Amino acid sequence: MYSTGALIVESSKLLLPALVAASRVVSNVLYIPLNYETTPPGQTLSTASQQIRRIYLEVSQTSPLLDVRILLPSPLERSLGPTTLLQYGDLDVVLSSLPNFEQVRSSARYQLLAERVKGVGLEARYKHIKVDESPTISNEGAPAIKDYNDVVLGGTFDNIHNGHRLLLTQSALITRRRLLIGISSGALLSSKILPELIKPAPNRIADVQMFLSDIQPGIVHEVVSITDVYGPTITDEGLECVVVSPETVRGAQMINTERTLKGLRPLAVHTIEIVDRLPSGAPTLAQEAKLSSSDIRRGMMGSYRHTHTRTKPFTSEETYLIGLTGGIASGKSAILKRLSKKGAYTIDCDKLGHEAYCVGSMAHTKIVETFGEGVLDDNGGINRRVLGPIVFADKAKLEQLNLIVWPEIWSQVERRIEQAVAEGYAVCVIDAAVMLSAGWEKNMHEIWVAIAPKKDVVARIMDRDGLSEGAALSRMASQPTNDEYVQQANVVFSTQWEQDYTQKQVDKAWEELLTRIQSVNTKPANSQL
Repeated sequence: MYSTGALIVESSKLLLPALVAASRVVSNVLYIPLNYETTPPGQTLSTASQQIRRIYLEVSQTSPLLDVRILLPSPLERSLGPTTLLQYGDLDVVLSSLPNFEQVRSSARYQLLAERVKGVGLEARYKHIKVDESPTISNEGAPAIKDYNDVVLGGTFDNIHNGHRLLLTQSALITRRRLLIGISSGALLSSKILPELIKPAPNRIADVQMFLSDIQPGIVHEVVSITDVYGPTITDEGLECVVVSPETVRGAQMINTERTLKGLRPLAVHTIEIVDRLPSGAPTLAQEAKLSSSDIRRGMMGSYRHTHTRTKPFTSEETYLIGLTGGIASGKSAILKRLSKKGAYTIDCDKLGHEAYCVGSMAHTKIVETFGEGVLDDNGGINRRVLGPIVFADKAKLEQLNLIVWPEIWSQVERRIEQAVAEGYAVCVIDAAVMLSAGWEKNMHEIWVAIAPKKDVVARIMDRDGLSEGAALSRMASQPTNDEYVQQANVVFSTQWEQDYTQKQVDKAWEELLTRIQSVNTKPANSQL
């Protein structure tokens, strides 16, 4: 397999079969210079648009992980573009249905490619692929497409996938001068699935910029962050067209209503059909169809995150310590039980916390001294239902309680870790909601985090603890946010779906963990198995 490549095809009848053949030998990025010469007069944009859609539909069904980038000629001459180097221009292979390199070299599509790749020696990288003709990509019945000087579109553009590439490429196709893109941020992300895992806006802006610079460097790219549905569309006088999908047509109507009220001309609305999903049944948790950013983020659940590494070193003689944390009612306890069944030694700090409150403990004495005998039950124990509202309503009092209880709990954790080591366990998972707040993460080799949507958590607290919605929100406000948990996580779980899906996340996390441990550890992954 080659990591990066280019595909040069002159006949539209060979385009799709050549794409399939190329996807079998190129694993990462495939560049395809678009062929304008074979389009009938007056149908250039319509035919090109059909080719682009068919390419992305084909690759989404056959190789959804392949990053296909269609190189567009300059919008002015519809010929060769500027000599900006391609992001992945150090090509491993140049594939073509043309039988020899001399024919490839004389192709206008080759010229579009050759001026933008790094280094020389494309002839040495040429490889002929033999394919049979397929039916011509028909433009019959397709509406005529108009191009515009200034075009705008918006979206989240998290983890750019084939749907994004189709949308961006079609937008660049109809742009003569400037393409303005609004990247959703802030409150616009709140309704997304797993918003905590969406890349920061600057990262997403950079990803879009790099993609556009690859496919069409002959136009101006303005990529900006937006925090409302309008962005610059209701203030930018130069805009002529807004690009939407069928699902976002209403947004374009709202934009034009606002533009009219402000005395600006309405925008032409160009609708692009997004690539269809793969047939159900093929994708698994780690191999889902990459046509939705939400799918991609779901696929991240249970996977190791290389973006965050712990500082605690690990040697083969140690027990591997996993700190499992997350907010109240996030599903940590259920995940801990699943990990126990996998063979991990597990420590439930919530149970240890209950022990810390027992009559006669040092923590019990200090709690009574600090908060008074009014927090005691009839048996002299700490009534947590009385103490809870007191501390959750006053941050200073909560900090007082934490300074009393946390050291007591950690002492018990250390004793149980010693027990896990003595019994020969290779993995010990410590479940603690206060893992990050108490600073215990520095003692862990990895941090695993459980999260759930706010509405789900509130409902769970109200149902489980019999609290009001306000009291549930107060409990949540006293803890780190999901975003803060995720920022510290090596592995993230989400318990918002069916239990089988949670189990799949745990299965994947465990299997990957064993691989990481065994890469430096010669003893069995768990001597109890």
